[in-house]
Order: sequence, then C-alpha cells, then structure tokens
Amino acid sequence: MNAVELTNVLKRFSNGHGSDMTILFENMDFSVREGELVVVSGNQGSGKSTLLQMIAAMTPANKGTVHVFGEDLLSVHKRTEWRLNTIGFINADSCLIPYLSARQNLLIGLKKEDTGYEAKQAQATALLSELGFSEEAMDESIEALDDKQQLLATIGRIFMTQPKLILADEPAKALKGEESEELLTRLIHFSRQHGLTVIIATNDSSIIKKADRHVVVENHRLVEYPIERTCI
Repeated sequence: MNAVELTNVLKRFSNGHGSDMTILFENMDFSVREGELVVVSGNQGSGKSTLLQMIAAMTPANKGTVHVFGEDLLSVHKRTEWRLNTIGFINADSCLIPYLSARQNLLIGLKKEDTGYEAKQAQATALLSELGFSEEAMDESIEALDDKQQLLATIGRIFMTQPKLILADEPAKALKGEESEELLTRLIHFSRQHGLTVIIATNDSSIIKKADRHVVVENHRLVEYPIERTCI
C-alpha cells in the first residue's frame, strides 16, 4: 500500500505582481510506499518544503489529488487533529518548552497521577536513550542543551506521538558537517527500527545514500535518480 500518493498535482501561488503566478508543480505525480525512506532534493525555492506541507495538509494542491494512507486530504475536516494523529513534521524550529527538561518535554500533557504515567515515562527515557541522551542530559533544561541535542529532543517529542509518517524539512540545516549527518542518521535509524514511512527534504549526499529512493524537483515535477551506494 502507498503511504503517500499525489496525482496530477498543480501547485502555484501569486508572486505579488498582479496576475502573475509562480508555478512550483505541474502535472506532478509522486508516491511513497509504507515503510519507505525517500529523500527529496532540489534548488532553494524549488518546492521541497511546499511538497511536504501539501502532504501534511498544511496547504492544498490547486489541482489534482493528495492521498495519505488512502485518505483524500480534501475530505479531512479536522486537519489539526488528523495531523497530530498521523504526521510527525520535523524542521529546524524547536517545538519544545525551553525551561523544561528533555524528559519533561516528552511527557507534556501527562500528570504523575495519571494511569499509565510510569509506562510513558519509561517510554520517554528509552526513546531519549536511543537518540543518544545520557541520564544527566535527559534532565537538563532544553535551553541548557546544545543545538544538536535540542533537535534530537524535538525528534523525541514527535516520536512520542507515534506518527505513521515522518516529514522532515531540512531539520539539520542549523548544524554543520558531522553533527548534521549524525542527527539525520539517528532519525533514519529510529524510523527504520520502528517501520515508519519517512520523507526527508535535503541535499545532503550522505543522507541520500541511506535512502530507499531519491527524487529531485526539476521542471515542476519530481524526477527519480538512482542512488550511488558506497562499497566498503
């Protein structure tokens, strides 16, 4: 089954000059199978972020259809609720409360007296550990963590909601070199272990090599390219 399927999509917007329109996608088709990891690349402004936003029901296609797990997004009325239950959207912006610890952020909305709190606390601890946090770092406030740890905590918070689909819009662009690769590698490793479907917008060649498929935004469409694997 396809987790994501876009058919004959047109996406355009006004560029602020009268009736002139900027076309991002035209007659565009795109599909992602369940459990697949797909990287989307392209020049700045080519439409990578807009593609993810269409899949997350944040902005509609002007023409064509967008289906996520078989559901036509035009038929989704409570989009915020649907998004919380289905999508994990990750970008470079933190969605965490800075004065709370990483572990506390993963437990937002739960009270210690709630049934199942201890199980959720154990889940949060295991998740942060899997993302590379020490016990000490788990209890540091978010504002005391470095940029990489803050992004990993954000990823942890999103994974706590157990989404079926991860959309990552250049989440590591604030990081450099090895830190960027390490963060995305941890994201990919966790997603693989849990059988999640992942679409990452990035031009990072080291991440492209880890994907199942690689598509590039070209001439208002998505063109698939073979992935060059490194033989060791």
